[in-house]
This record gives sequence, C-alpha cells and structure tokens, in this order.
Amino acid sequence: MSATPGVWTLVTPNPTPIVTLGQAKQQTNTVDFADDDALLQTLCGVVTGYLDLQDGVTGRALLTQTWQLTAPDAAAWNSQNDPRMKGYPPSRGFMLDRGPLQAVTKVEALQKGAYVELPIANVVARPLSRFETWLRLASGAAWPIVDQDEAAWRITLRLGYGDAPANLPPALIQAALMLLGHLYQNREAVSGWGSALAETPLGFRMLIAAHCAPGF
Repeated sequence: MSATPGVWTLVTPNPTPIVTLGQAKQQTNTVDFADDDALLQTLCGVVTGYLDLQDGVTGRALLTQTWQLTAPDAAAWNSQNDPRMKGYPPSRGFMLDRGPLQAVTKVEALQKGAYVELPIANVVARPLSRFETWLRLASGAAWPIVDQDEAAWRITLRLGYGDAPANLPPALIQAALMLLGHLYQNREAVSGWGSALAETPLGFRMLIAAHCAPGF
C-alpha cells in the first residue's frame, strides 16, 4: 500500500540550526577571527533547510516539529497486497510516510463541516519501518461517519529525531558541515575564467531547487 493521499502542512517549525556557529568556525578554519560570523550563521540555517523535511532533500524531519496531514477517508488494507503488514489483521487506516515519528498527538474527523476530535486512545500507531507507520483504530473503536471531503480527516503528528542536534545521526551533522564548508569557500554561482567558466557544484541550482515549480 502506498502512502495515504493528502496534504502535509508544517504547523510548528523548529528554528534551531543543526550545526552551531562554533562548529561552523572550526569547519571553515575561522576560529581566530569574527569577520565572517554573520555569514556563517546564515549558512548554518541554509544547510539545515537543505536537509530538513519542509524544503530539503532527505524527506525527513530533523529537530522536533509539528506536522498535520489532511486526508480523505481512511483506506482499507488487505494483507495479500502489502508484505509490510504480513501477520496483521485486515483493517482500515492511514499509511504515514513522514518521520521520524515521535507521536500522533491528535486525530480529528470532519462532521457536518466541523472537526471533531477522537479520543487519542481510540487510535493505534503501528510502526512498519523506520519511517512508515500504519495508523488505525484501536480494537473495539468504531469509525465515525465523516463528510465527503478531501480533508475529511486531520491528523497532527510530532516528528523529528529529537529536541537537540545531538539526537541526530552523526552522518547528517557531518554532511551539513561539509556542505557549509563548500558554500563558504565557493560564494559565487560560477567559478573559473573565460572558456573555463563553470557552474559551482552544489551551488545556485541546489539552493533554489526546492522552491521551483515542477518543470522549471
């Protein structure tokens, strides 16, 4: 089964860069002077955004943040169609493909034009992999009747590896520092002279890619 169709919205971002100014200064060998501190602070935010879920390339939330999925009615699942659910009884629910998932904090159903919150004890979040979770009703709970709407359900989740950069995989921190060092050393969109002029790798196009409309 593929991920539940719907719209994901960032509700509460986490403004903390995953690398500090001190780490950036060590990476760029600028510990002995402060002339470029403002630039390095900006680059700390740039590399965080490049890796984070909202506009980044990993498809994963880094530090703790709140997201919301609005979706139509729950999908039915059959064990014969999805090996990830082998051994689980057939059920209806939502396949959540955003992670790392810390908790599902609220589930709401649209009824007669207004959202009604379900008791959180009525839902079960069953991890299927590191970044996939099957959200279904608990045993004995009944599905409410919802409006026929693209946003009939509203699910609020807390995502992220943790509250502090120390909770992230070290590889992501190192990748962020390597990218920061590259951007610090290469401050123009192109490099070289004359016929040797070339676009800087991991430069201009990398920075705008997440903000371009499809096909542009």
